[in-house]
Amino acid sequence: MDLNLPVAHEAAIGLTEPSVSKAFVKITGGKPLHGTVTPDGAKNSALIQLAAMPLVEDTWVKIDNLPGITDVDVSIEMLRECGLTCKREKNAVTVIGNAKKYAFSEENGSRIRSSIAFLGSVLSRFGRVRLPLPGGDAIGDRPIDIHLDVLRAFQIDARVENGCVVAEARKFPLEGAEIFLRYPSVLATVNAILLAVKATGKTVIVNAAKEPEIIDLASLLSKMGAHVIGAGTERIIVRGVERLNGAEYQVMPDRLETGALLMAIVMSGGSGKITGTIPEHVLPLVHTLRDCGVDIQIDDATIEIKSVQLNKGFQISTAPYPGFATDLQPIITPLALVAPGESAITDTVFPERFGHVSELRKFGADIKRNGNTIWVHGLEPLSGCEVAGGDIRSVVCLINTALSVGTETKVFGVEHLLRGHARFVDKLKSLEAQIDYSSAL
Repeated sequence: MDLNLPVAHEAAIGLTEPSVSKAFVKITGGKPLHGTVTPDGAKNSALIQLAAMPLVEDTWVKIDNLPGITDVDVSIEMLRECGLTCKREKNAVTVIGNAKKYAFSEENGSRIRSSIAFLGSVLSRFGRVRLPLPGGDAIGDRPIDIHLDVLRAFQIDARVENGCVVAEARKFPLEGAEIFLRYPSVLATVNAILLAVKATGKTVIVNAAKEPEIIDLASLLSKMGAHVIGAGTERIIVRGVERLNGAEYQVMPDRLETGALLMAIVMSGGSGKITGTIPEHVLPLVHTLRDCGVDIQIDDATIEIKSVQLNKGFQISTAPYPGFATDLQPIITPLALVAPGESAITDTVFPERFGHVSELRKFGADIKRNGNTIWVHGLEPLSGCEVAGGDIRSVVCLINTALSVGTETKVFGVEHLLRGHARFVDKLKSLEAQIDYSSAL
């Protein structure tokens, strides 16, 4: 898949756009990593904050600490399609003006999963929207019916037509509503909040997602003058306002990149610090690693890996926050390869999210799967090979696995990695990993 990569990505990997799909990451592992590293701004938080920007009217909003990833680039292009002016400077974007359009091109709207959050903001602004069905990682079925249920609660007629969500409010401006989410979906919660912030009266969202990204969005909206109470709990109350004001906001640290960097150090058998993060956001991962024999200390915004002496396998089951995140499931799976005994990993959120398993077997991993659970027998001999990740977290999983293997591994899927991590390879190099980009051309 050819990507419109930002200049920073092309410079970083030494490749031009047409050759990105042929790129791979070359790793020779078996060497403990050491040092200090800091995660970028949170991908999933940045994307929903950008999706909220069509609410901007005759003012500006600056969002800082944006990760330099391709999904952010697509989101900004969608804002420009709306008629908004977007000025980028390093890791920030300033969004200025008034949204003028409520329809999006397939070229942008279908490329990322978070595009579905434009439903809420654009409907709140115009009372109508035409949005291509969202794309994103191939990690299993992700139906949009829960989003359509939210729209209908606000008296919005919605249907899927020719691969697009087409929706129009029966009454506009919107009126507050009572929402019960049958599942605490993050993006459905986002859409409910964005529909509610300018609706007349009060909206109550029950069984809302509790993820930190929801709190981060609510904090941004509150700085813009919205009234959002209860973000981070299962019951959110939104009292509508007539208009929002300008604001400047900094995206929180990426908890998933924190987990990825933490696992990289552990898989190498090394030691180091992850600074500028929020340890509370990855506590399920931290506790699992401690149970397996990793000496980890937490202090304010720092996680320190003191030593790695794995003594047993583990069992996890993914769940909505504050449970073990489904995005961290592929990232912790390599730990089961190097921990003694058998480990069991169940994914209740995305039961098909095991595309990395067949690739791990190429290393020599002993993995059996039944439905949404895999069993991994640890300490099997592993050797370097050629593997390919089909989504962001799978690529990270394979890179981190390679860090434990003393022979060379080539990991394809760079186009997916760059959707979620701008400088992951560079950060591993700063920890003294023997790793770099290369190309099959």
